[in-house]
This record gives sequence, structure tokens and C-alpha cells, in this order.
Amino acid sequence: MEEQRRQKRHNGKEDAYLELTLDGEQGYIQKVIACETVDLSPRGLKIYMSEAVERGLITDVLVEISGEAERFFLTAEVKWISPCGDDGWYFAGFEVFEADNTDYESWSRMIERRNAESK
Repeated sequence: MEEQRRQKRHNGKEDAYLELTLDGEQGYIQKVIACETVDLSPRGLKIYMSEAVERGLITDVLVEISGEAERFFLTAEVKWISPCGDDGWYFAGFEVFEADNTDYESWSRMIERRNAESK
């Protein structure tokens, strides 16, 4: 897979939750998938997850930063997804959007602060 990152990523295993709205037989169903981040940037996330989702899906993502007791509500699009070596598990790349009613600005500041601290 060709590298398409435009920003420096910070490695970080943090809890993340995807909120999905699925069209089921009984109508729309809300579902939350618990995941773990692999790396973070102001505009991107790589996530380790137990379910496949469609490329192009736009979803809400909650990321909980351990040690800082911070939670960030973000909107992101699945840019790629691929199976990993663990049976039934996937890595997925998400592009984070600057959107209303999200924590995009505080998220970006936190990532930039972490990147500066790791230099």
C-alpha cells in the first residue's frame, strides 16, 4: 500500500469507539464498535478493529486518551481497510474532518503537542 500520509503520525494505543448506523430488516440500528488506535495525526487515525466496515463510510469516532483523561468526539471517513494477521481483525485508515460539533480543534492541538514533546 502506497504511503499517503501528509502529516506526522504519533504512535499511540488509545481506546476508540465507532458509532455506526446500519440499515437492518427492522429499520435503522445504532451500533458501537470498540477499537484501538495504532497511530494518530491531526487529520488521521489508524485503527485496529474487530469488524470490517465499508471504505468511504463517514462515522463518528470517540477517542479516549489514557493518562490525560481526555475524550475527543470526531467525524472521520474510512479511507482504507485491510485484514491484519489476526484472524477476523482489521486495520483501517480514517481521515478526520474539521466539522461542527466535534472536538477537531482541541484534537489537533493535543496531537501537535505530543509531536513536539517526542522530538
